[in-house]
Amino acid sequence: MSKDFLEHKAFEELFDLHYGNLVGFVYGYVRDEEVAKDIVHDTFLTFWNNRKRLDLSYSAKSYLFTLAQNYALNYLRHLRVVEVNEREVTELLESAADELAEYDERFARVEEKLALLPDKQREVFLKCVVEEKKYQEVADELEVSINTIKKHMSRALKFLRDELQDESILLFLLCDK
Repeated sequence: MSKDFLEHKAFEELFDLHYGNLVGFVYGYVRDEEVAKDIVHDTFLTFWNNRKRLDLSYSAKSYLFTLAQNYALNYLRHLRVVEVNEREVTELLESAADELAEYDERFARVEEKLALLPDKQREVFLKCVVEEKKYQEVADELEVSINTIKKHMSRALKFLRDELQDESILLFLLCDK
């Protein structure tokens, strides 16, 4: 008989002898049978891969239970980290959703007030702000003087500032050119 065959045979006996107890032991930590089985599998795999370096003056059983306990505790630590990260991501998403809803409400109020502008003022304002055209471009397009465009913009901005005092930051962002 070869040495490898004897090692395999001894390992199988060790596995058969301790597998059930290890699964029960790990289950006590993780409270999930499939996870416990996976951890015990990893425990035996680590044991097998390190068999040539192990100091077996200690019992193999003690080594297996200690290794299984460490894997179970690492698993629980990992769960805590995942839980904290999920909570933080959820809070960030909720916060972003709230901010987006608030932005949408403010934007809707700005659109309502824009609808109240006289037609020419609104047209000039939208061309200058939304389409980002220069006053001269808008004046040429509408065939009016640049001073007329400035007058429409001045009146539109004054009206919007008065009507949208709490949204002035949003209005400022719209007009920032």
